[in-house]
Formats: sequence, structure tokens, C-alpha cells
Amino acid sequence: MSKINTTLLLCLLWFTFGVVNAVEQQKRANILLIVVDDMGYSDIGAFGGEIVTPAIDALAATGIKMTNFYVGPTCSPTRSMLMSGNDNHVAGLGNMNEALTPNQAGQPGYEGHLNDRVVSVASLLRQAGYHTYMAGKWHLGEKPHHDPSKRGFEKSFTLLEGGASHFDDEWMMYANYTPTYRENGIRTHVPRGFYSSEFYTDKTIQYISEQTDDAPFFAYLSFTAVHDPLHLPDDWLNRYTGKYSMGYNALREERLARMKKLGIVPAGTKLGPWLPMVPKWDDLSAEQKQLEARRMELYAAMVSNIDFHIGRLVAYLKETGKLDDTLIIFFSDNGANGADMHMYPGTDEAWVERNSDNRFPNWGRRGSRIAQGAGWAQASSTPFRLFKAFIAEGGIRSPLIASGPPLARSGKTLHAIAHVMDIAPTLLEIAAATYPTANESGVPIPQRGKSLLPLLTAQADSTRGADDFLAWEFFDWRAVRTAKWKATWIAEPFGTGDWQLFDMMLDPGESMNLSDQFPDVTQELAQKWHRYAEDVGVVPSQATNWPDN
Repeated sequence: MSKINTTLLLCLLWFTFGVVNAVEQQKRANILLIVVDDMGYSDIGAFGGEIVTPAIDALAATGIKMTNFYVGPTCSPTRSMLMSGNDNHVAGLGNMNEALTPNQAGQPGYEGHLNDRVVSVASLLRQAGYHTYMAGKWHLGEKPHHDPSKRGFEKSFTLLEGGASHFDDEWMMYANYTPTYRENGIRTHVPRGFYSSEFYTDKTIQYISEQTDDAPFFAYLSFTAVHDPLHLPDDWLNRYTGKYSMGYNALREERLARMKKLGIVPAGTKLGPWLPMVPKWDDLSAEQKQLEARRMELYAAMVSNIDFHIGRLVAYLKETGKLDDTLIIFFSDNGANGADMHMYPGTDEAWVERNSDNRFPNWGRRGSRIAQGAGWAQASSTPFRLFKAFIAEGGIRSPLIASGPPLARSGKTLHAIAHVMDIAPTLLEIAAATYPTANESGVPIPQRGKSLLPLLTAQADSTRGADDFLAWEFFDWRAVRTAKWKATWIAEPFGTGDWQLFDMMLDPGESMNLSDQFPDVTQELAQKWHRYAEDVGVVPSQATNWPDN
């Protein structure tokens, strides 16, 4: 009898252990997705920058850095791919809503908002049992039925447009629109004392703290910084005073040297070509240097301020026992912004002067409209060519950092090619959720992204095969990337107006055009791009056919 009881007890203990173990195996990670706006590839310390970013660097030290992570060339196209796992020409942002041409408006994939051809990753995570929260920039549609609350977010406080003042004055970033804020789909206004990076972090913490059950959460913290105008709280205004007197050309050299030591870029990497219409630092007058240096001082302080608030959020997760169960993903939505404030739609220098307080002592404060500028944007994009709005590397390559479960790598730098479309499939696999094979109308909507989970868990060193390629189109400019090669077509004066070819393994700065040496490779990549354009439904800005070259 005692033997039977002992056997039953052992069986019971084994059964109980098995159930507990199964529950532990089924436990799904919380997900914190942090996207910054218009930050350059080399700005943060972990990617070679001199800007002080200890919280972000700590995430890199305990997680992974991905050096070949690609995004769209501007804000809303990237965000449409992030939310859908599909190409922006499929998801509704084939062009930014603000820049749609008559030939594009109303065409499939050019609705100017996240369309119904795709399903939001937030909707699918919520269906899978996740709480879903968002704070910050949306930029995927402004009408009530485009709101984050209609695309899967349980709680949200969002700026609907592409940018605005970072203070509580709710000033427009450029002419002819009024910044619109909504909380949970209801029109609202920011509170007194609002500063964007602080407030959106506070909202994220609030939403997580209000959760009363143990279900996992998906929190999307979408900073509007460091998008212009460059604004800072008073106690942050002078943290980098005097730090950039060396100028943007010297800063590029310094950053590239650090990037090589960190293994971010190959040892033989050369700087991408300098924009000829931007004066070199040594050609500026003393007064011009003072003004230019101040731009970068404010920009750098905004990056450090973002880092400070990320540190607050990570500390909150640690204090509440949630950090060890949370996957954190950090990246920038596109490259640094080289445009000035008068270059936005419907805006000119007279409008900026008339509607801003741009006296030098007021730079960075309420009422000022100051941008980083093309010289510093090229430095922020070190070692790459060009910056935001271009399909050169400076516009579409972003620093990505991931930390937390289910990562099996720690402190590693990965050079595998990845894309912002890959984020949604990755999160769905982590959540044990699936993407529907068709939308409500029965139209197939396959995701174009690939889950990065095999990379994160060290099960694979790449998620793309030898025949896979990535492609982009923006403002009729084109790019296509394979493991080794990248071909670009950029109109003059920023490009040559024909296909150029670059060896990405040796020359990520796109400093040497190899199209004449490898015409067959160039033609093959051009054909791949045309196949891509037909597949996703690219519509030219004008009613003309694409050139044959």
C-alpha cells in the first residue's frame, strides 16, 4: 500500500511539475517598442556617437545591435510598414499624405493613411490577449476612423500629424494645419507644462501601471523628438554648449573612427560623398559657425533628453518587476533630417520669420523654429550618403537595439539584413499570434516582412536567402539591396539620374559607383526593382512611364 501511495505521490508531483513547466513555457513576453523621430544612425553612443545616451547604451550592452536594419526614407511610410508588416505602397503610404500628387491620390496604396488592405499588429496582439498601449506620434491618418483606437490600441494618447511644437502651445510645425491630439479616440489638448518626450513617457508608464491583471502588454512609445523644431526644457538648453565648435566635417571623421572600433562598419569604410551645395565648415564665417554649432548643441541635448526618459521607463519596469519579462526594441523611423523649417509644404522663409521667435537667445525655447540643418544631418548619418527623404543609406538605415526575452544573445552586434517590415511578424511570433491570410473582403494580404525571432534567439544568422532582396521608392527615386549589392536611382542634383551600383560589404558609405565595372549586376538589380514596383503597385508622381534604365 505504501508503495502504491509513493507511486501516486511521485506521479502527482511529476504531473504538477509538468503543468507548471508548461505554463512557464507558455508565458509570453511583454513588448516595449520605442521609436524615435528623425534621429541619425551614428548619434547614440552604442553606434559611435559622442552624445551621452547611457540608458540606450545599457540596452545595447545587455541585448543586441543590428547594423543593417532598414526603414523608409520618411516618417509615415516607415510607420505604415511597422504597423502592418507590409510594404508602404501596399499599406496606404506609397507617398506621404502631405506630398501626394494628383497622379497618385486615390490610387490603391496611396490613401494617405493606414488602409484596410492590411491589419494592424496592435489589433492582432490585442486579439491574442495582449493589452495594447500607445503614446506619441501616429501619422497614419487623421480622421476618427483612422485613429489608433480603431487600429487595435486599447489606450492611446497621440499626435495625429507628423510634428508640432514640443511644448504646450500646440504650435504647428509648418503652415496650414492645426496639430491634433486625441486620447482613446477623443479630441483633447496637451496639459500645461507639457514637454513631448517627458509626457509621452509618463503616459506609457501610466497605462502600464493601470493594468490590473497579469496579461502581457504591448506598449508603443513613439517619440516626436528629435523631429524639428528643436525644443528643450530650460534646464536642458545648455548641456552641450561649446561641444560642437569643431564643426560637422570633423565630427564625421571622429564618429567614423569610433564606429570602426566598435565594429559597426567595416574597417575600410569611407565617408559618403558630401553634398556639394552644403558649405564645408572651414568655409563658414565665425558668425555662421556660432549659429551652426548651436543647432547641434540643441539637437544633441534632445537626444540625451530622450535617453533620460527611456531610463525613467526602464527604471519603472525594473522597480515593478516587469523588466525581466519585457522585450524592448529601439530604433529611429528614418535618417536625420537635413531640411530646414522653411522647406515644408506651403511654407517659406517669410512664413517662418513671421510666425516664429528665432532671435538667437530664444533658440530651443517656446516659439522658436530651428532645425538641425543639412551639415549636421550628414554628420548624424555618418558614414552614409545623404539623410532623411533619400533612399541613400543615410535616409533608410537605422540603428536597432533589442534587449530582453526571448533574446539568446547578449552584447552582440549582428550584421544580418533586416527591415522595419520584419518587426510585426517578429512580435506576432513572440505572442503566438498569426496574421490572417485575407482581409474581411477576402483579399489576400500576405506580410512581406520576415520574423527576426531566429536571429534574436541565435537559431540563425540570417532570415533572408541568397535570392532575397529589399527595395524602395520615394519621390520616384529608387533603390534595391541584396546581401552584397545596392543599386540606386536618384535624380540630379542629389544623384546622377541613372542607376548607380555600390558594394555594401565594403562601401556602406556609397562612395564608389561600380555600375560601369559591373553593368550586368546593375541591370539585374534594376530589373528586380521594376519587378518590385509592379508587385507592390508603385505609382509614379507624374503620369509617365518609368524610364527604361
